[in-house]
Amino acid sequence: MTNDPVKANWTRKPNHLLFVSNSEIKAHRPAMAKKNIARKTRMDEARRLEKEGKSADALKIYRALARRKPLNADAYSRMMVILRKQKKYEAELETIQQAIAAAEKAIASNQEAFDDKDRDSAALSRKLAKSLGLLNDEGLPVYEEPQLRAWRKREAVVEKRLESRR
Repeated sequence: MTNDPVKANWTRKPNHLLFVSNSEIKAHRPAMAKKNIARKTRMDEARRLEKEGKSADALKIYRALARRKPLNADAYSRMMVILRKQKKYEAELETIQQAIAAAEKAIASNQEAFDDKDRDSAALSRKLAKSLGLLNDEGLPVYEEPQLRAWRKREAVVEKRLESRR
């Protein structure tokens, strides 16, 4: 037995990621993790470009990230910030609407997947949720994700700003 806590934990928990070497992590990293790392690297690159004042280049990267993964809230949010700073409100509104549409599509597909998996359980769950006030009359969730709520609020602000310009 050793007094070194790292070695002691290594012998007790050999699969614990904190005590696995980098080469072992790389050898076992699934393809999905590699994609996430590549996406994060691209996000970091875009943030760096933004800080350097190269907004157009950063915007290209954010758009590419949003095309590859439509639910990339960080990419959409950064695009909105850049467009807001550039006072390109029409483009910002379009980006906001794309982000909201992508989020709504994901919510709908998740509900459809749940419905398709087990119709009886889905119907029972829907009845329960409706009786608890968690669904509106159309059967959509009353609760809205904070990010989606923020985008809707920003959409209203941008629309108001565009109306006042006309």
